[in-house]
Amino acid sequence: MAPVRTEKSNSWRASTLQPRAGQLIRKNTRPLSDTETPVLPGVQKIKSAIRQTKRLLAREKLAADVRVTSERKLKSLEADLAKAELGRKERALSTRYHKIKFFERQKIVRKIIQIKRKLSEADSSNQEVLETELHERRVELNYITHYPKTKKYISLFPPDVRNNLVQTSDSPSIETDQERDEVKKWIRDQMAAGILPTAPEDTQRNAKQTYWGEKFQTKFKAKEVLGEMDDGKDDFFEEDEGEEEEA
Repeated sequence: MAPVRTEKSNSWRASTLQPRAGQLIRKNTRPLSDTETPVLPGVQKIKSAIRQTKRLLAREKLAADVRVTSERKLKSLEADLAKAELGRKERALSTRYHKIKFFERQKIVRKIIQIKRKLSEADSSNQEVLETELHERRVELNYITHYPKTKKYISLFPPDVRNNLVQTSDSPSIETDQERDEVKKWIRDQMAAGILPTAPEDTQRNAKQTYWGEKFQTKFKAKEVLGEMDDGKDDFFEEDEGEEEEA
């Protein structure tokens, strides 16, 4: 025979699940900041909601106010579906080309540092050439960082360039070079308009320093709070030390 739960055991279980006085309750959700946007549900959930709304609208005997509300809901769901599919595509492309972008970014940053070092030691005759080359490397760094998220990434260093191969007129890389040049032209226009940074290497360095600085401050603020709660001193031993000094 199975054990029977009594009212006393149930009340004890309920009391143990309730938070105690002064106990912090950790929630899974947190309020969004002003810069954050609410996360949309998955594509399949939105599609399921669209199908349900369409089945509801297909009914012949449907109240007018319900039909109007359902039509508005359908339009909103279709807009959410377009955003969700766009976001899924952006995440897939970002994951696919993350490694390529990382290595190319490292290579361009090294070149920028080398050109800056040469500029500090260059004469006036070579300064203009180095400044032009520095600007081009900065355009390439912005190209990597701000490449359109919904387009397949076109590498700055394709196999033809890495292997020093000669391109023919029938080569498919000719079209790829044209697309790359179009994106570079867009990047240059954005930099000239002041929308993109003219020195992206400094912007990225400052962003990293700010990120790690905030983590450092958060970590050691917690240590300071714990240090104030327990400063490592004991009044008992302080009194003993004072008595020994008097003796």
